[in-house]
Amino acid sequence: MRERVAITGLAFGGKGVGRIGGKVVFVPFTAPGDSAVVDVTSEKKSFSEGVCVELMKPSELRTEPVCPVFGVCGGCSFQHIRYPEEVSWKQKILEETLRRIGGLHEVAFDAPVASEKEYFYRSRARFHVDGADWGFFEALTNRVVDIEECPLLDPLINDAFRGIKSFFRESGTTKTKTIVSTLELGVGQGDGRTVALFHVSKEGKGFPWKVLLDRIPGLKGIEVRPVGPSRPGGMPLFSAGGTSLDYEAGGFKYRAPIGVFSQVNPSGNETLVKKLIEYAGPKGTEMAVDLFSGVGNLTLPLASLAKETVGVESERRAVKAAGANATSNGVLCVEFHKSDVSKWLELSAKDLETSVPGVVVLDPPREGAKKVSRFLARLKPGKIVYVSCSPPTLARDLSILRDGGYRKFRACLIDLFPRTYHMESIVAMEL
Repeated sequence: MRERVAITGLAFGGKGVGRIGGKVVFVPFTAPGDSAVVDVTSEKKSFSEGVCVELMKPSELRTEPVCPVFGVCGGCSFQHIRYPEEVSWKQKILEETLRRIGGLHEVAFDAPVASEKEYFYRSRARFHVDGADWGFFEALTNRVVDIEECPLLDPLINDAFRGIKSFFRESGTTKTKTIVSTLELGVGQGDGRTVALFHVSKEGKGFPWKVLLDRIPGLKGIEVRPVGPSRPGGMPLFSAGGTSLDYEAGGFKYRAPIGVFSQVNPSGNETLVKKLIEYAGPKGTEMAVDLFSGVGNLTLPLASLAKETVGVESERRAVKAAGANATSNGVLCVEFHKSDVSKWLELSAKDLETSVPGVVVLDPPREGAKKVSRFLARLKPGKIVYVSCSPPTLARDLSILRDGGYRKFRACLIDLFPRTYHMESIVAMEL
């Protein structure tokens, strides 16, 4: 079925929103203000899915995409929309999601913070490999879209990617397919050099990996790990050179091993750290707890102002790096625990109830922290600051905390991921 549809908004996930006979239809790669002929591809009870087959009247919000595979690659959603309008719509999506899913109608929103760069901002990326094809997955599939570069990535990552891809193509596409599954590249701040992490099949163990350090300009280190999630923190199959990424934020210097989470937008991360301190407002007398603390990105700035601080993180390498970062920055009143966050809270329940933290910070993965939020709703620390990359799970968890008695909500959108539908937000709440 084909219908002419007026696109009136955007939904989380990046799709344009219109209506056919009163029923909502989601159409990717459209913009508010478009008039489009839409081919309905899927009918659900409360909504439809469609694709734009003809743009009858383009929106004034539109701009020309810079990437030749935009609309095929699943990485970007908004290259066809002017960046200031993208930020404005992300703010609307965040506000609407918190109201609709979380029932939060009285959140005080700061002005959204746009990224300093809309392109060439990412300091890390993971590429997929399928024979001769190196790139990112096609939208909604596991088919690899072959690329030579990505306009979201730091140019140094693009340079290293092209060099590595050429090297393996020269080695033979059949051999590549049996060896490399994914390639992660990262670049630190200041040194202008990249680090590569390969996930490989068992045939990759004997490959002469060290030659890449001589063949790829700007490559300072390589780590090789087996395909699969088993023992992600265990010993690599091969490692050579410097395999950590150095960066700065909030006046602190950090080192994050390749493959361990760190924020991908350096200037945006600086904004995030500043907002954290503003929202947490430590006065030097309280105990602070940072859940999902990673390499200490938010923990160290918090610890520098609180009386004592605890970081909790499940990834062994991240915990080790966090401790080293605290030592190298001279932050002494902090300790890190390697543990699943929910388990640590359960085991520490009595101590926490005896000495309730003044501030709790949590920065969970995309699935959110439902169980943790329930615990915090019972514990009732004086202030909670929640950092999230997923508005739907954020809204769900905030509703739990609201039901636990938290009422004063202040929030800010920080756009760490321009041209994609992803967004970072930070929310502070008090009883």
